[in-house]
Amino acid sequence: MSGFCVLSLTSALTIHLLGNITVVGNLLLSRLLFGSRLSALSYLGIALTLAGMFMYQQPQLIARRWAVWLQHRPPSTGLC
Repeated sequence: MSGFCVLSLTSALTIHLLGNITVVGNLLLSRLLFGSRLSALSYLGIALTLAGMFMYQQPQLIARRWAVWLQHRPPSTGLC
């Protein structure tokens, strides 16, 4: 029932991101509490999940940085 209440207050994408964060939390807790070994792919997945959540929460910051990068990059030669 609480899931439906939360879904009525937020979007489905937010609920999906929260679900991914619980997976990351479970992986990190298993590493800290039980000493489970995580593979490089697990760490990559954690990093990508956290980066995606940051990008979801800070779209204006990313848009500003992208605009600054486009202004400072060298002009294209038009070859490709």
